[in-house]
Amino acid sequence: MLGFCLWKVIKVNSLKINPKIEKETMWFYGYFIVGITSVAVLISFLKFGLSSLFIKAMILNCILIVVSFIDFQHQVIPNNMVIITLLSGILFTFLCDITIVNSLIGMFVGGGVLFLLALVPNVMGGGDIKWMFALGSFLGTQKVMVALFLAFIFAAVISILLLVFKIKGRKDHIPFGPFLALGCFASFHIIFLL
Repeated sequence: MLGFCLWKVIKVNSLKINPKIEKETMWFYGYFIVGITSVAVLISFLKFGLSSLFIKAMILNCILIVVSFIDFQHQVIPNNMVIITLLSGILFTFLCDITIVNSLIGMFVGGGVLFLLALVPNVMGGGDIKWMFALGSFLGTQKVMVALFLAFIFAAVISILLLVFKIKGRKDHIPFGPFLALGCFASFHIIFLL
């Protein structure tokens, strides 16, 4: 059910960005999103059980999945999703595992690293910077650094494979949002005790 709801959110945002999107593509993504959401819910439950951290993980999972698919499809991260990420992260700062100071530092570390990279032309989009700034409120300082490191590793490996198999050319743009999402998911779930 959750996966279906996420698919609807993605569909609405996608149609706002590109009203001409093909319905067949959206249905394929729908099944894929339901599958990914189910796996994410299972991992979160096995890691945290029924707890406030499980609820935080579920909200984070939903945001990561929605933004990843929108960025993958349209190479844009909507501002409404950045705001939802930021507000959710700040709310959970008061309810869960990290202090407000840790959350604030995480925001500036997450956004700051990508902002510095964006000083090099055509390296990083503004949506990635804003979203990583917002995700820092969820993760805190240590986890946001791990998330960035993992995102760059995932992006490098996938980009090399895409180039080797000639799926993408050297000048083609590859959206970074899905890699940020993978890094954040891994950082939050796998190395939660950092």
